[in-house]
Amino acid sequence: MKDFLLPHPKPIVELLEPAILKKLVKEKRGQGLGKNYKPFLTVRDVPSKGRVHRRPSITHSRIVHLLSDLELAAFLLFDWHPSIIDIREQFPLDPEKTLNIAKRLGIKHPAVKGVYQVMTTDLLLDINLEGKIISQAVSVKYRSDLEDERIVEKQEIERRYWEGEQIEWYLFTENEVPTTLVQNIKWLIPHLYSFDLDKSSQIKSFNLVLKAIETFPEDKISVVMKGLDERQGDEPGTHLAYLRHLLAQNAFTWDMARINHRSLRTRDLIPSEHWQTEGYEYVYAQ
Repeated sequence: MKDFLLPHPKPIVELLEPAILKKLVKEKRGQGLGKNYKPFLTVRDVPSKGRVHRRPSITHSRIVHLLSDLELAAFLLFDWHPSIIDIREQFPLDPEKTLNIAKRLGIKHPAVKGVYQVMTTDLLLDINLEGKIISQAVSVKYRSDLEDERIVEKQEIERRYWEGEQIEWYLFTENEVPTTLVQNIKWLIPHLYSFDLDKSSQIKSFNLVLKAIETFPEDKISVVMKGLDERQGDEPGTHLAYLRHLLAQNAFTWDMARINHRSLRTRDLIPSEHWQTEGYEYVYAQ
């Protein structure tokens, strides 16, 4: 997919302005994997619809650049999913191929003041499906944007591009956002690395919380954790923070797509069998 980057052929030099070539060749935008990937566009490069976001990824521990609230929602879902092994945002498409597609379809290729632009895909995912690694391309667009004929034309160029690469392409809109799940992920992610517990502290914290939720199976978790603070003589909020850390570490699970954390009760929590048998894998701070 990156043959167009190095070395850059003459047609690209003729079509693209030096600033774009600099991103592709000198700055190596759109190259690399995991933590070493560099997005072609960053939050500083383009105006966005709504707020822009720079945030660390739990998949590869790299700061990602997201150009809208909808891109953030999509990213959070994929970043949280255990089968996703890499996420590359603002991924550049080969301009020679997109130009050829545009000509075939009779569609104007994206350009600014007569200068052809490099098209990008919002998210390129690498997914581990039962040991087989596949890639999927995701375009993130608001439904209202799809009422614009020009945007639909560019989406078709992008779709045809990935079809030619034999990679599945998906359109992600706000209709695909499971609101409760995204809210719960936002609630947990800041606590994934909030503690860096040694093995004995991990087990101690897990067993303490497990005993508390088994003792009070019908109460709200905030009430039960507050009771633990009082009984242990700790500062208010201590054990709720521990619980959020344990939840982020998958020590306990619940139906995150259906139950919002604000109404979470102890009966909703399911302790991990791996944590109960001490066969779990703890994710340490990077």
